[in-house]
Amino acid sequence: MAAAIAALIALPAASAVDKLAPPQLEEIVVTATGFEQKITNAPASISVISQEEILTRPNVNLLDILKYQEGIDIGTTRDKTGQGSVSMRGLTGEYTLLLIDGKRQNNHGDIYPNNFGGNAFGHLPPAQAIERVEVIRGPASTLYGADALGGVVNVITRKTTDAWFGSVNVSGTVQENSQFGNDYKGQFAASGPLVKDRLMLALRGSYYETEASSPEFADVVDPNGTVHVRSLGFGGGGKTVESESEEYGATLTWVLDDRQTLRFDYDRSSQVYDNTPVIDPDSGEISYPLGTKDSIEALWQARGGQVNPRAGYAADQEFTRDWWSITHQGEWGFGNSQVSLSYVDTANEGRTLPLTVDERLLLQNLYDGSGDYAGMSESERKALAEATFLPRPDRPLESSQYTLDARLDIPLEAAGRHMLVVGTQVIDGELKDGVFGMESGRPGGIQDQEMVALFVEDSWTPIEPLTITAGVRYDDHDVFGSQLSPRLYGVYSLSDTWTVKGGVSTGYKTPQTTDLYDGITGFGGQGTSPFAGNPELEPETSVNSEIALYWDGVDGHNFNITYFDTQFEDKIASGDTILSCEATGGARPCVNLGQYDALGYTTYSQKINIDEVDIQGIETAGRYMISDRWSLRGNYTWTDSEQLSGPEAGRPLTNTAEHMANASLEWQALDQLSFTLQAELRSDRYRGWDENLGRALYYENYQVWNLGARYQFSENITFFARVNNLLDEDFTTYTTDFVDLDGDGVYTLATGRGAVSEVIFNDDYNVKDAGRNLWLSVQMTF
Repeated sequence: MAAAIAALIALPAASAVDKLAPPQLEEIVVTATGFEQKITNAPASISVISQEEILTRPNVNLLDILKYQEGIDIGTTRDKTGQGSVSMRGLTGEYTLLLIDGKRQNNHGDIYPNNFGGNAFGHLPPAQAIERVEVIRGPASTLYGADALGGVVNVITRKTTDAWFGSVNVSGTVQENSQFGNDYKGQFAASGPLVKDRLMLALRGSYYETEASSPEFADVVDPNGTVHVRSLGFGGGGKTVESESEEYGATLTWVLDDRQTLRFDYDRSSQVYDNTPVIDPDSGEISYPLGTKDSIEALWQARGGQVNPRAGYAADQEFTRDWWSITHQGEWGFGNSQVSLSYVDTANEGRTLPLTVDERLLLQNLYDGSGDYAGMSESERKALAEATFLPRPDRPLESSQYTLDARLDIPLEAAGRHMLVVGTQVIDGELKDGVFGMESGRPGGIQDQEMVALFVEDSWTPIEPLTITAGVRYDDHDVFGSQLSPRLYGVYSLSDTWTVKGGVSTGYKTPQTTDLYDGITGFGGQGTSPFAGNPELEPETSVNSEIALYWDGVDGHNFNITYFDTQFEDKIASGDTILSCEATGGARPCVNLGQYDALGYTTYSQKINIDEVDIQGIETAGRYMISDRWSLRGNYTWTDSEQLSGPEAGRPLTNTAEHMANASLEWQALDQLSFTLQAELRSDRYRGWDENLGRALYYENYQVWNLGARYQFSENITFFARVNNLLDEDFTTYTTDFVDLDGDGVYTLATGRGAVSEVIFNDDYNVKDAGRNLWLSVQMTF
């Protein structure tokens, strides 16, 4: 690794010194209102990430792109595949609306059950095809409707060009510690005319491959001198499996005439993860990275004499997404129009159906050797069970949705300047899950979702320094009826360099289609324990207030600070244990387990609306041009959340770090050569609650440093290199508590579901990121 760092410093020199270009003061955004405007004038807290910035560091998924932005935390969790989530202003990933060119990408139901949710942020166009990413922090439901309660991420792709242009990028990461896997990525983008000035085509694609990671914990010695070996789990524990991802797409743009354009987009992406069994070298135990693969050994199990068949996973897990849209844009004498129809279909393949109640009862007889199976040997009964129950039927998991968007932007003059935006949105979605209907013995149900919305918003400039934006959205949901989401925002230019802005916006999020289903919605314990939905859930709502001050100085200096407060109502969370509907005679509240009552599931918990939450914080960001060759950029976020009601009143809402800071020092050393030293700090991340002491527990604070370089070899070839985690921060450290519960003087390490251990491990960090590694990339344009 030392040699690699030396290689960075020894890159070929150029003869002249180039000045650092100051940032573009007139940075333009569209997501806040739907039409173009300066970022300081946008009626929202918004950030922009350029393609140039994206290409200077690893860019595998959305987390890589967003991780250094103020108000955003990607370190709250990792799923079984090692993927994370995007937390915005203290709200988890399901409250973030993802758009590509303004088109919705979110699933309306849970097709990533059992801790696979991070894959929702992995379906993106290749970085080569991205022009910029715009991020709105805070509710944006007036323009974008449900799901935009925490914020909006809009990935804007490069426009088709009237001359052929293309680029190819190859990159890879080499780990210093072989316990972590290397990865490799190739991507391309090309665009040009098929018919001059009339018909343009853009093509894009990427392929990504990563090796398995299996970091190890250090052994621990108890007070008696006994050595205890601790194994990491998959996902949050740090282990990941081999995987492959690919994406390809195209855009066809037809210029109908001087005023009208028709555009067609298509993208397909897939992620495949290997579920091959892993044998622990210390214990010899067999584990399945993603879930127990179907086999007779997994089915032929019992607990307390009752069969406990484990099932639900195939040899590979594949997550796919198909997305297309057709968009008409018109420029008319009275304003501009845009009408689009889009379709997104996301599927989770590689899951199988757990045993139905009838199958479990039959398996119980086979296991016991009772009834028709009396007198048969265990091997005969086991063979019969294998022939009867295997292979398991596939479990369909698919979310599909049509979205019709139409909007009209109309400039007006009446007591000042107006930009009036009126529009509508129609959503028709379908969720397929093979477990729907299992409570009645008829698996394979479908849940539908329909919503119609109308919205209007006006940006009014009564006098030149002041712009007032007021809007309201009306949603009509097929289950919840109507909902109004208003917002009011003001922007006042104090001078050419100072701007103050602020306002109040509302958020609105309907429960996931999965959570509304009145019956079985999934299984835990590898297909043994059913989950049930709650048809009486209500939408979650929020009111967000913020005030911000922006300064754009001369010579590229800038600074901004924002205070925000979010009042969150009807938060959906797990409720107390309640009786089954069979036990209450159907009287609500109850859990509809249907036939699963016959297996002893008489009480269960379900999601309910219980919590009110207050989230407040401060976000700052700025850039200082030290000289023509040196600049310093940074941001800081303070986030504080408190649950005001429910069983966890007084506690933080999520484990978002209370303090987050990012900084980068940039040096334009030579004409073609630049360096960036980047740092990230996270502190006071909530771990949990100490019931005995009545206080919050926190993970350890940490700082990570990265050193990057960019070398322009020629007009068409650019090299990038970066040492990630420069100081080799170790995220696998932990502390241990030894508790002699039975007083025998021996500390027993117990693992597994429901096990009570006398050796208690406490992780210092909730995410087990890799140690020092080297990322290399080469960009070629033509």
